[in-house]
Amino acid sequence: MRNFVTGLRVVTNIEKPLKIYCDNNAAVLYSNSNRSSTKSKFIDIKYLVVKERVQNRQISIEHIGTKSMLADPLTKGLPPTLFHEHTTHMGVILDDTLV
Repeated sequence: MRNFVTGLRVVTNIEKPLKIYCDNNAAVLYSNSNRSSTKSKFIDIKYLVVKERVQNRQISIEHIGTKSMLADPLTKGLPPTLFHEHTTHMGVILDDTLV
């Protein structure tokens, strides 16, 4: 992830640990927890890698409210007012003829 962000050449340096924002409370709690339970027995390996990177302080998973998740217009359909609010915060200028 760090190499990808650096390769974009949008920022000159990246804070350590790299912050990843998530609006799923369960995912944040699981990745920040040092415990394992019988319910997490069959979790996919990719989630275990994320948990390991959090424990090694390479990344940090932080909760962000769903209404503050600016990437949502890129991943799902949103009500028009929320869509316009997010794209404005992203710096995207909408053409009024398309709306």
